Amino acid sequence: MKKIFTLTLLLPILSMAQTNKGFTIKGNVKGLNAQVTLVSAIDNKVVATDNAVNGAFSFKGQTAEPDLFQINIAGGKEPIDLFIANENVIINGDMADLKNAQITGSVYQNEYGAFKTEFIPLFDKLNAQVKIMQTETDATKKEGQVKEYSAMRENIMNTTVKFLKERPASPVSSFLLVAEMSLFTGPDDLEAKYNLLQAAAKKGSFAKLIDKTLTDAHTPQVGAVGTQALDFTQKDVNGKPISLASFRGKYVLVDFWASWCRPCRAENPNVVVAYNTFKDKNFTVLGVSLDQSKPNWVEAIKADNLAWTHVSDLQYWNNAVAQLYHIQSIPANMLIDPTGKIIARDLRGEVLTQTLKQLLTK
Repeated sequence: MKKIFTLTLLLPILSMAQTNKGFTIKGNVKGLNAQVTLVSAIDNKVVATDNAVNGAFSFKGQTAEPDLFQINIAGGKEPIDLFIANENVIINGDMADLKNAQITGSVYQNEYGAFKTEFIPLFDKLNAQVKIMQTETDATKKEGQVKEYSAMRENIMNTTVKFLKERPASPVSSFLLVAEMSLFTGPDDLEAKYNLLQAAAKKGSFAKLIDKTLTDAHTPQVGAVGTQALDFTQKDVNGKPISLASFRGKYVLVDFWASWCRPCRAENPNVVVAYNTFKDKNFTVLGVSLDQSKPNWVEAIKADNLAWTHVSDLQYWNNAVAQLYHIQSIPANMLIDPTGKIIARDLRGEVLTQTLKQLLTK
């Protein structure tokens, strides 16, 4: 997934922003002579298109709520991210250093800049730790590295709470929670942090995604904890049909992931530790991939040392199992007991290991 953001001073500005009929974006980027496209960051829907001439381009549009957009440049150049409402925005920059382009006219872009300054270094450090864990073969060393990863995650969570309390009315705060969705221990963890925000922050695409996630978590449905898991069959990497029912009699973690999903790859070392610790105690993992490319899928399985059964229909978000269980974001998982009942959802990090320890070491 790119799914990658004081009140008294802010409110008057926000009010003015919302009274505009639409937004205008004027750009002047040295060295840019190509087609530029403004898209919605959450669904990649095209909002406007222009051809930059001698660096100059412009867009006009309208947004119902403040939201994150992206300017894509033909030729695969680095995109420019914009968090804006119906405002007049100016972009000045250089093709040689797009990441430092100056964007003015939007208070939301300032908030988004604060997100990038505070969190991107933390995410980069966490991802670097994941790479270290993925290449470590010594079990004792890897266990220590997983603990270090958990400490980094805790630091991110503490920094998140600070950011939310400092910006309780900013929609960028809702974006931050979506960007970190895979790091939360479950819906209650997400909800507790979302409750720190004021109504003004709970608008826009990212807030709607959080609302849906929490509604689904509190509404009995297919895949709810306490219900019987519905059977399914998909093919493994060798084309052999594998059914969930074939695992009856064991505790099985059905793990939804994909090779292209960075948060999934970051979580994989935790699942590896859990699998290696409890695989001889009536426990296994069944990976369900939302990949499209079989080579990428198979390569990621090997690279991350995922030594359990994997299935996929290579249909991306239209994966039939993901559709069956209403999977809206990944990584996601459900723990099923030997009778086929779902006993937990979205167990991550140390929570996964501790839950299995309680169940399997009695």
